[in-house]
Amino acid sequence: MAMKRSSNLRLSEIRVGLIVGVSFFLGALAIISYGKVQNLFLKQVPLTVLFTNVRGLTVGAPVRISGMTSGFVKRIHFIRYHQQQYVQVRIRLSKKRLSELSEEATAVIRTQGLMGIKYLDLIPGDLSKGPLNPVLPINGQDAMTIQSVLGNGTDLVKTLNHVSISLDTLLTQVREGQGTIGRVMTRPELYDNLNDTTREIRKMAQGINEGGGPLQSAIYSKKMTRKLELILDHLDRLLDELSDPHGSLGMFTHDPGTAQDLKESIHQLSLILSAIQSGKGAVGEMLYDPGMGNKINGTVDKINALLDDMKKDPRKYFTVNVHLF
Repeated sequence: MAMKRSSNLRLSEIRVGLIVGVSFFLGALAIISYGKVQNLFLKQVPLTVLFTNVRGLTVGAPVRISGMTSGFVKRIHFIRYHQQQYVQVRIRLSKKRLSELSEEATAVIRTQGLMGIKYLDLIPGDLSKGPLNPVLPINGQDAMTIQSVLGNGTDLVKTLNHVSISLDTLLTQVREGQGTIGRVMTRPELYDNLNDTTREIRKMAQGINEGGGPLQSAIYSKKMTRKLELILDHLDRLLDELSDPHGSLGMFTHDPGTAQDLKESIHQLSLILSAIQSGKGAVGEMLYDPGMGNKINGTVDKINALLDDMKKDPRKYFTVNVHLF
């Protein structure tokens, strides 16, 4: 009788252990899939999201809109879309939350907590652009990963290393007296010249402040201030007249006909200058034709010779006739 009772107790303990273990398993499963179970009794809409990399996202992961759980991931598989390979994520979204997504809606995979649990975050976009069409896929954005950050950090370290080497080379050259900065810092005569120049500038400023003269009058004179104010007033009036389309200057600056006439005049002047540069016309021949230049030089030489001859023997060219009555 003792043996039979002992075996019955062991059997009862095994049953209790099995019941407790199954209860713990079901409780854990309910906690993990809480978001999915919560949405089983709500009307849902199937949506598709396309990613190039899902970063460890799994089936059953929650789908959130602005931080609120609104669905779950139903299926994940590879597809080809527009001749490119993507990872298609099929999700189930609460129908009442569909109106919160616009046609510019995007999706990004984020990580929650220290355990690194992945979830899908839907970014609504601009609702004024129109509602989301459930038939069309949503574009998934690649989230920043630790690998990409470390990669950028490596590039940054390399850049800083190059900058450090360049600065070290520059400081070495400065210490050795190379370059303008090095010469200024290592040659005492340049430093003395800089001090002398500073002292001269200080003396000049002190002389202006204490010694009077035209500069001090120009700086501190109230009369000069009034003259400057009058000049500024005239400039303001001139600018106002230029801005007024009804005034003389305003009509000149705002009238399209005047601008067209000016444009045509400039064009005609350009044609004249082009003709002169090409040697056309009298002015062009005078400037660019060597023969014309020789003729002008010959004429000038003859005139000079004639004037010289007239100075030597003026009676040859001038005669005086006297008539007596």
